[in-house]
Amino acid sequence: MIVEVAGVADLDDIMALETHFDVRWSEESWIAELTGGGRLVLIARQREGGTVGVACFQLVDDVADLHRIVVDSAQRRMGFARVMLVAGMQWAIAQGASRMMLEVEHSNDAAVALYYGYGFRRVAQRDHYYGPGAHALIMERPLVGVDADSVGMWEMEDTDD
Repeated sequence: MIVEVAGVADLDDIMALETHFDVRWSEESWIAELTGGGRLVLIARQREGGTVGVACFQLVDDVADLHRIVVDSAQRRMGFARVMLVAGMQWAIAQGASRMMLEVEHSNDAAVALYYGYGFRRVAQRDHYYGPGAHALIMERPLVGVDADSVGMWEMEDTDD
């Protein structure tokens, strides 16, 4: 697995990944992520070169926001999201963020479990945010006092992967 910073040249691959999401972002939204200040867009590829995931983060003041993680549906539960999340957390710590926040659909059990496993806690809920009956959980993880090199080490010790 290779995870690297994405650029505008990766836009076609990113848009292909969007087909694996029910609520898709537009090309304009992704261009804003790829070119905006205070942002990190990561792309995950298999060693053979196929793009399998993308994640984007933004730093506003001392808060890092995880905007999106998309993984090819055939490649899920193989660690791509986990590696991109940890890399984003390391970036946020290096940028001086005191916490990371995200929103996730309450019924996305795999994503919710991933975030809980990395120290995120639910702080609020936005009812019907993704549509009728599709609520957004707002989750937060403190980053103050966390060593960027150690992020992910303790969480991975108890996994079966």
